[in-house]
Amino acid sequence: MNRWSPFRSIILVYVSIIIIGTLLLLIPQSSHGISFIDALFASASATCVTGLIVKDTATNFTFLGKGVILFLIQIGGMGYMAFASLFMILFRIKPDVKQGMVVKEEFGLFSREKISQFLRLVVLTTLGFEFLGIILLYFGFRQAGYLVNDAISHSVFHSVSAFCNAGFSSFSTNLANFYKIPLVALTVPFLFITGGLGFVVLRETFERVSGIRNRLSLHSRIVLLTTLTLIATGSVMVFILEFGNKLSNFPLMDKIIISFFTAVTPRTAGFSLIDISGLLPTTLIFLMIFMFIGASPGGTGGGIKTTTFVILNFFMASKIKGRKSVNIEKRRISEEQVNKALTLFLISLILIISMVGILSFTEREIIKERGLLPVIFEEFSAFGTVGLSMGSSKVPILSLSHDFSVIGKLIIILTMMAGRVGPLTIAAMVLHGRFIESVKYPLARVQIG
Repeated sequence: MNRWSPFRSIILVYVSIIIIGTLLLLIPQSSHGISFIDALFASASATCVTGLIVKDTATNFTFLGKGVILFLIQIGGMGYMAFASLFMILFRIKPDVKQGMVVKEEFGLFSREKISQFLRLVVLTTLGFEFLGIILLYFGFRQAGYLVNDAISHSVFHSVSAFCNAGFSSFSTNLANFYKIPLVALTVPFLFITGGLGFVVLRETFERVSGIRNRLSLHSRIVLLTTLTLIATGSVMVFILEFGNKLSNFPLMDKIIISFFTAVTPRTAGFSLIDISGLLPTTLIFLMIFMFIGASPGGTGGGIKTTTFVILNFFMASKIKGRKSVNIEKRRISEEQVNKALTLFLISLILIISMVGILSFTEREIIKERGLLPVIFEEFSAFGTVGLSMGSSKVPILSLSHDFSVIGKLIIILTMMAGRVGPLTIAAMVLHGRFIESVKYPLARVQIG
């Protein structure tokens, strides 16, 4: 029996890319010394566009090592099929049926029509936004006093990392102290918000603005409205909660910029203008919620996705009101989509709880010293492919994962992979072709609640 499935292809290719990246980072010319587990972690974090680091990207990796990391980020952000389409376009090769199925699952498309055109869109959109980001960031870094060559290298690295929602920085302190440079502090979130919207939404938005399309689809309207709502809500919450705490010593305009940046970066970006370890526990909980929700389907981010979050909210509202169907803007959401959203939510929650349970045992010494919250935050960050961390106790500029045992680092690596390819993809790979429902059993009544 043919055991091939697009889900297995997606996971196996990502695993292969991570392994290749690990081997490249282990080359002596790539770093100033790195262990296998740390090379594996860096490769997985880059490929899964997460940004958690156990080695300082700025100082531990050479020019070649940084190039490998950036290459992995580009593949992980665009999706490997879109990246491969660069060569398909050059050699005028059309994706076959299996490749089309992989693209459909990887980007969450509703059909396999016009796959070649969609892949071209992904490539051109990615390169276009990254080029725009490079130009804006170049002038920002020049304004900050960097020489031409340094400004170019930093702008290229941060533009690719930002649009791909990776959160990797070529500075040891990430983007700290750049809140006074609007071309940096605002360009970076513009890039990762845009990258997190999803290529379908970007295409429809462009068509709507240019007059090709009269109306956005319900999917795009949900994504855009939810994104704006989460950004506004998060910015206000961070501003209010941290006004007298982390933001107390900043001028009003800086408070607003930092609040905005801190609220949007958990949407899977991972960059930071300030040290988040000093934030209030309440603020950190809100950030974990945002990391869990994540970006939107078909984008460069992780999490359960904005559409899942919206469908779950409307589902609960429908059940409370006693309605049989879930309706959004006079459109009915299919039972299959609702069940998929519920399954994704539950699998994701079970995954995080299980991983935190394992980490609470393997990293018990860290928990004794710092409590459980930093470990939970690290796990949420890995699942959302965010990259934010409350920091290492040994080397504060690194992620908490630096202090983890080998098993702890492997747990974070698995979580990052699950967050990038999606828990449902992993479940589908494991269960594909194993169970065929051939018998329908009598209905049973079970009391709930």
